[in-house]
Order: sequence, then structure tokens, then C-alpha cells
Amino acid sequence: MTVRRVSSAEFPIPARAGTVWSVLTDLESYPAWNPFLRKAEGRHGSGARWRLALTLNGRACLTLRAQVTCWDPGRRLTWRGGIAMPHLLTGCHDVRIVETRQGVSLVQAGTFAGLLAPGLFPWLRTCMQARFAELNEALRAEVARRIAETA
Repeated sequence: MTVRRVSSAEFPIPARAGTVWSVLTDLESYPAWNPFLRKAEGRHGSGARWRLALTLNGRACLTLRAQVTCWDPGRRLTWRGGIAMPHLLTGCHDVRIVETRQGVSLVQAGTFAGLLAPGLFPWLRTCMQARFAELNEALRAEVARRIAETA
């Protein structure tokens, strides 16, 4: 099976890892700030199943089911999902939070596999890189908003 990887550069967020984690895992608030994952439902923890509405083009949403494969509070969140027939196309979204002197560095990566991955990969790479950049900026803004709220 062909695996294709899309990744974003490290993105700085001037906040503590716990604050970034709390925003990242507050699924109910996604519609208010998240331009990539417009809606997310599910419980917390490794093995949890989520229902996600994501947008690849900034407009139309694709709903899929995903499973959380890594839940390491304040450090890493990974989920895997696919279209109805997983052997056709599956995706894995991995978010790492790395503490730095200035706050944290957020690293996102997406991996696609399946029979459709090679043909769709150029389009998926372009879409995902744009969505990751939007998500990074929106996450930083939401973290800043919540910090200001509590100050």
C-alpha cells in the first residue's frame, strides 16, 4: 500500500503546552474557531471514536469517522480515519506539542494511504498544507483569546 506524507513546519505558539492542549481537545468549541475541522464529536482518550466534519477547500465539509490512536495530554494527539471503504483512502492526522523557551512549537503531519492516495496526493497535499496553515493560525489566536480571558 502506498503511503504519502504531508507535513507542516513547526509553528510557534507563545503559551504553555497545557493551554494549547486544552484548546486542541475542546471539541465542542471547534465550530467557533477551527477552519479545518468545522465540527468534532466524541469522547477523550486513546481508542475513542470521533465524528469529524472537515473541509479540504475551505467551504464544503466532508464527514468522516475517526479513531484516536494516540492521546498523550500536553504532548501528542493522533487520529486515523477514512472514507467508507478504508482500503481506498485513509488519513492520519498527527499533532505534536513541543515545549520551547518561548512557549510551544506545534507540529502537524498528515499521512494518506490506500488505492486512491497516489492519484489524489498532489491535490491532497496542496489542500492539507493550506488547511494546516489556517488551523495553526486559528489555534494560536484561540489560545491567545483564552489566555486574555483568564488574565
